[in-house]
Amino acid sequence: MQRIAILTHALGQSPPNPALIYSAMQDAIHQPYRKELIPGLTEILQSVKPKTHPGLLGICLSGAGPTILALATRNFEHIAREIIGKFEEAEVRCRWSLLGLAEEGSTVER
Repeated sequence: MQRIAILTHALGQSPPNPALIYSAMQDAIHQPYRKELIPGLTEILQSVKPKTHPGLLGICLSGAGPTILALATRNFEHIAREIIGKFEEAEVRCRWSLLGLAEEGSTVER
């Protein structure tokens, strides 16, 4: 939450700025403490970056975990396999899902 203004600005740019988005997704308040609770996450956050994984915009621990959020514009499977491989090395089983954008935003239905 501490960098939400930067993140919303960066996500609104066209084309997206991976360096700005990646930086905005780095939580310096909660993530440093929580990442130690998830085997393999420290290595993932240090090695899976836009410069080494084309198409990646940013990566973070989502909430208190255990979800890892990776924003990307392409190479979804390659990025996911890299993350899953690092978790497997730490003996953590996981799966990945490709989610689409919510084009409508919030809606209320009655």
